[in-house]
Amino acid sequence: MTTRERGNTAPPPPRENVPGLVEHPPADSRLRKLLRAVWSSSDFEGDDLTRFAQPVMRSEAQQGIFVLGTLTMLLMTGLALLYYSLNLGTAYVYTFALLAALSGHTAMSAKMVSDIKVLYLLGMVLLAACGLAFMLLAHRYGVFTTTLFSTVVLLFMLVPLVPWGLREALFAAGIVYFIFTASTLSASKAFNPETLWTLQFLMLSGAMIALAVVARAVLIRKAHVEARFKLTAVNEELYRLSHRDALTGAWNRRFLEEQFSGIVAQHAAHTQGSCFGLIDIDKFKQLNDTYGHLCGDRVLQRLVRVLTGALGPDDYVVRMGGDEFAMMLRGGRVQMRVERALEGFSGRDDGCPELPALPRVSVGLVHLPAGVPASLEASYLRADKALYAAKDHPSRWIVEVDRQNPA
Repeated sequence: MTTRERGNTAPPPPRENVPGLVEHPPADSRLRKLLRAVWSSSDFEGDDLTRFAQPVMRSEAQQGIFVLGTLTMLLMTGLALLYYSLNLGTAYVYTFALLAALSGHTAMSAKMVSDIKVLYLLGMVLLAACGLAFMLLAHRYGVFTTTLFSTVVLLFMLVPLVPWGLREALFAAGIVYFIFTASTLSASKAFNPETLWTLQFLMLSGAMIALAVVARAVLIRKAHVEARFKLTAVNEELYRLSHRDALTGAWNRRFLEEQFSGIVAQHAAHTQGSCFGLIDIDKFKQLNDTYGHLCGDRVLQRLVRVLTGALGPDDYVVRMGGDEFAMMLRGGRVQMRVERALEGFSGRDDGCPELPALPRVSVGLVHLPAGVPASLEASYLRADKALYAAKDHPSRWIVEVDRQNPA
């Protein structure tokens, strides 16, 4: 190669600039991330996702402990009947009967306990009690029967029934393994070496399979919860977009039509009635024509802002259209609350400096007593009459109607 050719040879591009080249994290980094994901069933990334997942994981933990207790109860009941029918020893029958009762109690307790840690503890105690009982039977009779060997394996197979993470599953399996190992080592002369090694092989194999199933289940469960969380967030956003007014952020007419009866029932559940109100900005068309629609939009936004900022969590502000708004308020006499809320709608608005003062608003209110049937149409008509009465009055800008005729 000539000097010219060597001089014209361009250096290879950096790795990060090579098109199509994807940098993969090191294998040990992927393994640590995987272990963090399966280590706990209740730890999620993000506070919102964690709050969403807590009731889901609590419900699944209750179901898992209930299934564990129920299946263990059926298994122990079957073993008690088997040993009783074969007349293989009363100790077996009594032990398995007691374990069946304990399993049934665990299943019933799962329905009444809401703390995940307590639920996990119930499952661990049940598995430990079963393992200890099996060892006591083996020590009493000096032999590991085929049934006991099979039950030991089944005990490890029960571990994945509970939706705990790898951490809790490892602890539960470790308790069972420790009980069997410590018991056999303390009385190693009572059993032949072949039995002990077979027991070790069965326990380790069962534990490895159970932990692998638990780890895979945690990944699937977390992916499912995260998918549900994203779907719920999308649905809530769609609901918000279809039921909120884009300009002011108030609820829209569709929301009021769909939720009117539910809001009335919600207020009645607090042994209080409701109040339906209509608010109208006086001479709003003239304001738009004089100062422009942008100034009018700012006036509408300020009205919603002062209302939502002053009213309670069970109160609703709805934009019906144009400059007309509706309110659903909890309680009986609400005129003073509305007056206080509208105190912020006065003076001037910095967003519309050319407007010398904010316009007057007129309000019509109608009470909806608890227990009295009410419809949106009838409430609207009576509130509209009160609203126009307020508009026609030179100083009284809120007109309140005591009762609504039954719908």
